[in-house]
Amino acid sequence: MLEQGRIGTRQLSILIFMMVVGDMMLIYPSVITSYAKQDAWICALVGVPLGMALTLMFLKLCSLYPEENLIQISRSILGFWPGSLVSAFYLFFFVIGASTHTREVGDFLTSQIFQYTPIRVIILMFVITVGWGLYHGLETMGRSSELLMPILIVFILVLAFCLLPQIDPSNLKPATDTGVVPILQGILISIIYPVGELVPIMMIIPYTLKQAHRTRDVLMAAGLGNLLLAILVTISLLVLGAFLTQHNIYASFVLSQKINIGGFFERIEAIMASSWLISTYVKAMVYMYAFIVGCAELFKLKQYRILILPASLFIFGLANLVSPNLTFIVITVVPYWVDWDTTLSIILPGLLLLVHMFKMRWKNKPSG
Repeated sequence: MLEQGRIGTRQLSILIFMMVVGDMMLIYPSVITSYAKQDAWICALVGVPLGMALTLMFLKLCSLYPEENLIQISRSILGFWPGSLVSAFYLFFFVIGASTHTREVGDFLTSQIFQYTPIRVIILMFVITVGWGLYHGLETMGRSSELLMPILIVFILVLAFCLLPQIDPSNLKPATDTGVVPILQGILISIIYPVGELVPIMMIIPYTLKQAHRTRDVLMAAGLGNLLLAILVTISLLVLGAFLTQHNIYASFVLSQKINIGGFFERIEAIMASSWLISTYVKAMVYMYAFIVGCAELFKLKQYRILILPASLFIFGLANLVSPNLTFIVITVVPYWVDWDTTLSIILPGLLLLVHMFKMRWKNKPSG
């Protein structure tokens, strides 16, 4: 195998939790509210069990070929050339995902905190840290995510509790008044954005120790991550209202600026930024890992570490080119990213499962 390291079920679950929260922690309330308006919190909650069902489909596909990653599974099911074509499509998704997450970090930091710092400097520093994490291998990625996850959970809970005095239930009215189509779109967003982007995990599952309750723990991690995002959406709607949530792309950051308890516990948005950077860092690292290991698998290389430097340079360049500014991402990229994610996280894995089932049925069909 390309990866000699192994991670446990707990580390896999934590990686999944961090990926679900990921960059969504900052932009998810704005994105889902732009579709479902004041009913976004309903869509977010409905998306929790549906997202767990989608995670179960990923696990089912991996369980059919327990020793193979997504690239190998595609080739095993579809054959060498069609499988290689699907694999190349996934690798393109992984590298675009990694570069987009990197660009999001650059846009956020240069627009909100380091306003006089060139974006290329931020992107370069982020890519170096991601590459450094990848160089130390999968086990180190799993252990570092274990250390960083408590910071994330504590901050989201602090954010929720500290904003309780500022909530206004009238912001959720009128409930279910947005129409069927916007609510269905909101539910699709609640599945696709947080959980649909877990596809790179299928490049990691073969290198996970086969321990008891793995399926249960992974489903709980995906569900908990999506539930925390639903809590963020609900708090954002209760405090800011649907209009302000929709038109503040960094709604969670704005929420953290509103915290003021007794005049001494305030201005904690830097902690919010740090928490978001941690989760986005883990997500970008997993995407880049999936891209590098996938390339090594596709071209039958003996190790993947030789690809870390060229891949890091490639993602640095791509992150600078993927969008000219934040407005382009909000207006152009976000609406079409839904179709992109739907194709790669629902349609293609579903087709792979169907083709496998037909092949098994055909193979077991009695001759004559």
